[in-house]
Amino acid sequence: MASTPRRRPTPLVGRPVSPLSRGGPGRSRAAHRRSRPSRRPILAGTRLGLATVFIVGLLQATISPATAAPPVPTAASTPGIDTAASASASATPVPGVPLTTMTPSTTSRIALVLFDEDIVLVGGRGFAPDGDVSVAALTTRLGGSALIRSDADGRFILGFRVPPDFKGAVNVKATQGGTAADGSLDVVGPEAAAAEFKAAPPLPNLPVGSSGTSSGTTGSATAAPTATATPATSDASTADVPRPTAATPSVTLKPTPSARPTTGPTTPTTGPPTVSPATPAATTAATAPAAVATTAAAGGTSSGAAAGSGAGDTRGAQSGLPWMSGYQSHQLASLTQFGNWRGRANDLVHVYTTRTAGWSGLVDPTSLMDQFKSFPGKLLISEPTYPQGQGSNGECAKGAYDEQWKKLGTSLVAHNRADSIVRIGWEFNGTFMYWHSDSDAAAFKTCFQKISSAIRSTDPQVKIDWTFNAHASPVPSGNSPWSAYPGDEYVDYVGIDSYDHFPPSKDDATWNKQCEDVNGLCYVIRFAQQHGKKVGVGEWGVASCSGDGGGDNPFYIKKMYDTFRSAGTTMGYDAYFADAAPGNVCSTIMNGGQNPKSAAEYKTLFGGGSG
Repeated sequence: MASTPRRRPTPLVGRPVSPLSRGGPGRSRAAHRRSRPSRRPILAGTRLGLATVFIVGLLQATISPATAAPPVPTAASTPGIDTAASASASATPVPGVPLTTMTPSTTSRIALVLFDEDIVLVGGRGFAPDGDVSVAALTTRLGGSALIRSDADGRFILGFRVPPDFKGAVNVKATQGGTAADGSLDVVGPEAAAAEFKAAPPLPNLPVGSSGTSSGTTGSATAAPTATATPATSDASTADVPRPTAATPSVTLKPTPSARPTTGPTTPTTGPPTVSPATPAATTAATAPAAVATTAAAGGTSSGAAAGSGAGDTRGAQSGLPWMSGYQSHQLASLTQFGNWRGRANDLVHVYTTRTAGWSGLVDPTSLMDQFKSFPGKLLISEPTYPQGQGSNGECAKGAYDEQWKKLGTSLVAHNRADSIVRIGWEFNGTFMYWHSDSDAAAFKTCFQKISSAIRSTDPQVKIDWTFNAHASPVPSGNSPWSAYPGDEYVDYVGIDSYDHFPPSKDDATWNKQCEDVNGLCYVIRFAQQHGKKVGVGEWGVASCSGDGGGDNPFYIKKMYDTFRSAGTTMGYDAYFADAAPGNVCSTIMNGGQNPKSAAEYKTLFGGGSG
């Protein structure tokens, strides 16, 4: 983990992790990467021979070594499933949240929740302490069972893995003597979800709640969400925040003779997937709050304090690109140098306020605005929800900080930066950020609403950005960031931070799978299209020294560019993130930097040689 003067935390990379394991401050980004559960069983203990006979199972099972002995398949087990050590989570059904993140189904004794797209976690409580519990999982074509020992509090946790092409209900029953509990969870595996995504019919490019029809064609997009890495340069910084890691053993259970896949493997496409708007979900406070006044394609600039009225015309006035394109820097000279190198001027500069200097560091960033006083583009400002060590999202949600945030709007106007874009509580879905959401997103969501309203009350021209970290969402519950969406009326840009690691995008199959996930860029674009918002990508870059980075990968650069372009008028802005610090991402490309091949590709596509 690197540290820089502005204390910008290096984001966690990878997918959600088990709370049973611990990470410590000062460890490298790679050390905090959760080991992805193996598709093959990793067996431990004396039951190795027993478990290996079930490797042909379509479902697998992994259990937590910290809380239970290895699972023992029952003699009459039906198709297999996979168990992983992790905490059971609860989530509220949210219309519009993609199929890869299903709502937990609960009874008085067990709870089910989907983790990492293909693992059904089963948490049990209220059983006799230190006793064997038989847990069976069944679907219409698959099934499996395992024996697990409850802990001293009468609790247990295990999980069942479904095939990537699975779609249907997973029914689970836990039995201990005369005590029994059951539950059911609807699950759509990643390949099945991707197939549904691609098959979604195109709809008019109108915001939710709009009337009328349109035959206009929406932009298509390709992208691969990558888990975010962040500043470790002199322009930004890293906070020493403990980050958990986990590796989970697995054991495979036996399929029934009749268990056969109903669908074949998904054949990856060779080109970028087309992003078309999905059917708008029913209006709820979480995902479809209110109709917006303008479509994503509408030009012009919103005026007054019209909430969520859209980002207006986001074409690159300086760069000449169809969207605003820029760079992360806290030095005007560096920003200018980057524009000169690539052959196109920057439309915006991405900066981070000083979170360790109390409220003045957040709401009166005079030094930053003075640094770029002569810069003709926009400021993209990343702001935590409160200063480090001086608050909470709960207090923010009560309106305790409203007066402070009004000062930011006043300061922006006073420095002729009223048209800035403010990223409130970015990457809230990673526990590496001290302002992260809780499992229940209510406090963060309300806090965001309060901050957005306060800034707009003193700066009606400001644009508000809601950004999450790509790949996975340890919080809020359900491995999805969307329950924390504050509502259309509080947001102008829907953003994502995406780097080429965990996993890197080396081919179309990997790229497309990431892009179409609930935590991916394609989903963001589709959401923005149907909600009349613009898309912002405030951090992205190659990763040549990350633990699972793609290295000097021009393929990734090309995919990102293709995605931005194919998103059409929905694309609002991008800002490349250059970080040279070992142990972070090593993403520099200016003058070749650490990635000469990627640098050449970037300059060809984003520079003066491309339209």
